[in-house]
Amino acid sequence: QCDICSLRAMFYCPFCCVPLGSPDGVRVPTATLPWARCDIVFDDSAKKATSVHAKVLAPAQVRIIDLFTSDTSLNRTLSRNRVDDAAGRGSGGLADAETATVREIPEYDPSCAAVLFPDEGSAPLDEVPASWDLAPAPELTLIVIDAPWRRAQALRRHPRLAPLRSVRLRRPPTSRFWRYHAEGPGCVSTIEALAEAALETQRASFANSPTPPPPAMAGDHPLLFFFTRQWAYIAAMSLGGGELPTDEAAKERRSARVRQKDRAKRLRPMGAGESPPVASSGNAGGCDSPAAPT
Repeated sequence: QCDICSLRAMFYCPFCCVPLGSPDGVRVPTATLPWARCDIVFDDSAKKATSVHAKVLAPAQVRIIDLFTSDTSLNRTLSRNRVDDAAGRGSGGLADAETATVREIPEYDPSCAAVLFPDEGSAPLDEVPASWDLAPAPELTLIVIDAPWRRAQALRRHPRLAPLRSVRLRRPPTSRFWRYHAEGPGCVSTIEALAEAALETQRASFANSPTPPPPAMAGDHPLLFFFTRQWAYIAAMSLGGGELPTDEAAKERRSARVRQKDRAKRLRPMGAGESPPVASSGNAGGCDSPAAPT
């Protein structure tokens, strides 16, 4: 149970972004990112999104830009603990002013910020062209968009993100994520992408150095601390049940069911359970209209 908001959750509170209930002998790591800061443009459910892991594990370097919260639901949301000024008033000092949650995308200096996004024109994160005149990793703000893919594409075109360069992973890992999608192979969860980006950046810093990289760079990044435990828990709960929800075949079947339902909705011109409008003396103009396709 979260000491701040009393929410019962496993591993961490997705709203207060603090770890919960660590067993004796288990230490939740504090991750150090190879960039000055990581900004997460967030437009998804906090309970489902993996980018929240980064805020829990690297709170001093991660800022969440919360586009998901509406003004009527500030209580149990990521925006609840934002600060109102540099002194931390407004949140009981729970967040540092530099990394406190904000509600709109700020303006960035194109020479000091890049978006982790695999679009046309993007460059591998560990091989940014010198012509871009981009700040080195320790001075860079890496921006990550955590939203459903089609929404993420729209956010990438936001006026304050559009002028920024895009960087991508050189070798995207095989995803272990359990949520399904309909965007084809090669997609990974936000925290998997961020962890791999950190590893690629760190490896690049050792490329021309006589010092060998630390052993920690050969395994899972600390950013995957909660992710690997969630995966293990799901796998354990599925024992004896055959196929895991993380299996590609299982995700494809769930995705196909959603596509089938969406197609059925588009084929129903009047919408589910909707009857044609009936003209009456009070509505001779026929103001009713068919339900819009979803």
